[in-house]
Amino acid sequence: MDCKLIHVLIVALTAHVINGRVMCPSHPNCVCGGTFAVELNCNIDGRTVKINLLPSTYINIKCENATTLDYSKLPKCANEPNTFKSVSFKDCPLPDTSFNDILRQIGVSKTMSLIFQNAKNLSGYFNRKHFTGLKDLRKLLLSVNGITHLPDNLFMDINNLTWLNIRCNNINLSEELFKPLERLETLEISHNHMTNMSSNLFSHLSLLRKLSLWQSNVTWFSKDFFTGVDVLEELDLSSNGLNELPMTIFKPLRKLKKLTLFSNKFSTLPQNLFSTNEKLETVIILNNDVKIKTLPKNMFGNLSNLKQVYLQRSGVEVVPYDIFVNSSLITNISFAYNDIAVIPESTFNDQINLLELDLSHNNLRSLESKLFSSLVRLEILNLCYNSIEEVSSATFSSLLSLIYLNMEHNNLKIISSDLFSSNKQRMSITLAYNRLDFENKELKNNSWAVTRSSPFAHTYNLRMLNLSHNKFKHSFDDWWINGHENLDISFNSIQYLWGNTKYSIEDGKSNYEEILKKPLKEVWISNNPLNCRCRNFLFIDYLKDNLKSKVIDDTLIHCPIWTREACYLRFIIFISVVTTSVSLSTITLILYFIYKNQINSMIKRRFKYFSRQDNTDQYKNILIKYSENDEEFVLKEILPELKNHKNFNVQTKLVKTNSKDNFIKHFANGSKENDTVVIIFSPNYLTSAYSHVNIKKIRGEMLKTKNTLYVFTDIGPENSIYAFLKEQRDQRTAILWSDPNFWNVLISMLSNGYKKKVRFSPGIDIRSKLNTSLTSSKSKLASNSSFTRLPDWPDVYASSTFAHSQV
Repeated sequence: MDCKLIHVLIVALTAHVINGRVMCPSHPNCVCGGTFAVELNCNIDGRTVKINLLPSTYINIKCENATTLDYSKLPKCANEPNTFKSVSFKDCPLPDTSFNDILRQIGVSKTMSLIFQNAKNLSGYFNRKHFTGLKDLRKLLLSVNGITHLPDNLFMDINNLTWLNIRCNNINLSEELFKPLERLETLEISHNHMTNMSSNLFSHLSLLRKLSLWQSNVTWFSKDFFTGVDVLEELDLSSNGLNELPMTIFKPLRKLKKLTLFSNKFSTLPQNLFSTNEKLETVIILNNDVKIKTLPKNMFGNLSNLKQVYLQRSGVEVVPYDIFVNSSLITNISFAYNDIAVIPESTFNDQINLLELDLSHNNLRSLESKLFSSLVRLEILNLCYNSIEEVSSATFSSLLSLIYLNMEHNNLKIISSDLFSSNKQRMSITLAYNRLDFENKELKNNSWAVTRSSPFAHTYNLRMLNLSHNKFKHSFDDWWINGHENLDISFNSIQYLWGNTKYSIEDGKSNYEEILKKPLKEVWISNNPLNCRCRNFLFIDYLKDNLKSKVIDDTLIHCPIWTREACYLRFIIFISVVTTSVSLSTITLILYFIYKNQINSMIKRRFKYFSRQDNTDQYKNILIKYSENDEEFVLKEILPELKNHKNFNVQTKLVKTNSKDNFIKHFANGSKENDTVVIIFSPNYLTSAYSHVNIKKIRGEMLKTKNTLYVFTDIGPENSIYAFLKEQRDQRTAILWSDPNFWNVLISMLSNGYKKKVRFSPGIDIRSKLNTSLTSSKSKLASNSSFTRLPDWPDVYASSTFAHSQV
């Protein structure tokens, strides 16, 4: 069946082209051409005339630089008089005879539409004779001719016109001009200068359905101006400088469906302006030159057929709560580009059929929680360019059909975490140019705790999510895994595209390959300080290669090339490490064979030395000397810890107060070579042992003693001599009880002894060198000790040579 239809069309088209070729006139002054339509280029007395025609459809005649033309010399475009739907003359001079005579001359017996336009302005005027004999004419276009006058009897012979366009002229219309046109349905007279129009100008046009008075310099209308045009459906009064409208001006227009009023100067609009226009469907009020600060109450109320309201760029500040009351069929509302700061909560009540709402470019700071509660069918919501700071969870909960939300260029800081959880549509959401970071700061225990929660955690399959130009520092996993098609996170402060994910912990999944199932079509990530780390490189490559996503403006191109390559050459790096290790081992072996004798000799000497030391230090006697006033401290703090050490044989010796031989006994060495004396040196001990001894002598004798360690313990009354000795102590043989690493150092010194003469390089903490010898003992300091400690002294164990016999 389809093949037969195609064959029929081809045959008809071929016949049509053949007919066109057959019709091509053999005029001596014309050249014929064209494929599907006939094109004639004619030279009439030196004037160029181009004729374009399609048989039985149209004839277009265009003159070039012709101020006069002998129309009788035009070629005949049809062998027999034929009917054409449309005939047009463009930039041609006004004929001296009737258009009907010209049409017959070129082979047109009848036409329904006549167009005559001359943008260079006519030198003459239209009169009745030009339209004589065109009783079948239905459409007449005389626009853009620069005429200033039309005679009252101009349309007497074409009273069957249903469509008339005389726009873009300079005509002052008389009351009698349109009286013959009782069948007229469409009248376009815009862009004229009709400052003084009669109130009865259209009273005889009882069938008029469309009227345009756009830019006609009408500054005032009488209240009965539209009397007689009872069936008018479309009215355009734009760009006329109107500053007021009579309250009853639209009362006769009971069938009015569309009203356009943009670019006027209304400061107020009357109450009940549309109360009688029950058929009204569309109202457009745009670009009002004066602010309409307050709209009248019930302005668009009780209009059961109203579907579209566009009130933009009019300086509106106050919107009454009942502006749409009982008008429940509205599908489109726009209050964009106004100065609205607050919209009452009940403004959109019962607007269950609203599909598109535009509140952009206003001064809204907040949204009432139930403002959109009735908009269950709303699909498009535009709130961009306002000052909204916060959106609660109840704000959009009723918008079950929403597919596009625009909140760009606001001051958004907080969005409820479950804002879009109830919406199941494939939405496009743009929140660009705000201050969002999805971080909540709470004061807990006198410190700020930061929690991160994305409002899109339960929002799936978005067509677009635009979060560009915000303050995000961290990415959120739901951006990538919830099945969105397009994601824009450009112009933020994000360092890692994927990471810090809860899914890796909760679901036991170790990487994004196991989580990212649905591909993103396009991702914008430009102008983010992305870190040049492998997880960013690998993630982007996974988007491109595995998910076939288009990543736009990859900001990682600034990273050094080696940082990217290193992420994919781990095996080569491992081989390099192994090769390096083998090389170093080979070099070591070569050096060993070269210096074999020297190395063996050194090893033997060190082995003998450590063997001798180990035999010597198997069992060590420790003698603890202390003042009788420090006995409790020694018994509780010192003695228990030393006795726990298996290689120490600990003995104690009490130094009594005011004993005459204390000084001599004090400086006596241990009874055996391996004995070590530990003196609990405190202000109490100083008073007991040195009460009658010169401080210089004490200092000198302390430096000469062998196998003796001094534990400076701040127990007892303050003593300047004690303070001096403590400050000037030999750091190789003296230890502070306040040292936090006291036991590690003391036991190491007792275990290693002085015969080894262990040396440490300057700047190295001795405690770190000694920790290895303490694996068998644990430091125990009584938490409830009753002894007073002074504040910790600085670390003084990073000294040079450690030997008991050197000062």
